[in-house]
Amino acid sequence: MYRKVMLSLTLLCLILLTLIAWKVGVFTTIAGLPFFPLIEKIITNTYFSGVSCSIIGVVIIYKWQVWYSKRKLKQDFRCNECIEDIYDGIETVGKYAPLVPEREKGNKDCDCNELRKKNAQKYVGFYLEHKGDVYFANLALSYEGNDLLIDSIQSCFFINLNFKLLEILNNVKNRLPNLRNKYPEIEELEKKYKETPNEELMIQLGEKLASYFVDARFMAGYWKELFDYLEYDPTFIKLFVKTYNTRYKFEDDIKLPVTVRNNQMIEVKREVRRAILRNKFRNFWKK
Repeated sequence: MYRKVMLSLTLLCLILLTLIAWKVGVFTTIAGLPFFPLIEKIITNTYFSGVSCSIIGVVIIYKWQVWYSKRKLKQDFRCNECIEDIYDGIETVGKYAPLVPEREKGNKDCDCNELRKKNAQKYVGFYLEHKGDVYFANLALSYEGNDLLIDSIQSCFFINLNFKLLEILNNVKNRLPNLRNKYPEIEELEKKYKETPNEELMIQLGEKLASYFVDARFMAGYWKELFDYLEYDPTFIKLFVKTYNTRYKFEDDIKLPVTVRNNQMIEVKREVRRAILRNKFRNFWKK
């Protein structure tokens, strides 16, 4: 919907500008001028030069702000820990999602109750078989501590001017309540079903799981899209967090001044990048 609205507004503005240019005779004037003298007149025009410099300045400032914000965000160790856990959740969903059974569609002659029961049995059976992976992925993708990462992103960027990032973040925030609310309901239904097994509870659980698996797949996709936009490397993030936690204890690190912690993170970052480069060179001829 957002893209449709923006496209409509862009086309409307383009049409209005074209009509205004036609009304004041811009096209007639352009048609009567040679090409190179026309270019020279446009460049030497004070109004055109002022507008062009303003546009170029805004673009440069915007690009620099995006680059600088990404850089500062990557220096936040707390955010890196959140991202490491979310990457684990994305990988887990990527492993079990292709195995999720597809809902069988019926026809006008089929028994709807039997079809619902059959589909529910598939989803419940799959869930019980992969419960550990489903639980871990849900915790990683919807953990309330991830709100820290979202808040940090919103505070780092001019979020209302960055439409792409705003769209991705809204997708993440809109899908989060589904995972946070549905999974406790699934666990409650599972508990009731194990205590008093019956078809009605099984069907409720199966339908709830079918909806949940769709939400989990979308959630993993939105998080990955966000990290791709921010240019995060999952290998670097995991190695960085592991190296930092190995070298510095949390209880000691939290007491240090911000400048000291920043220097520690820069040192670890350089070490990790060197390790990744060494590994790439070492395995270059093995591919």
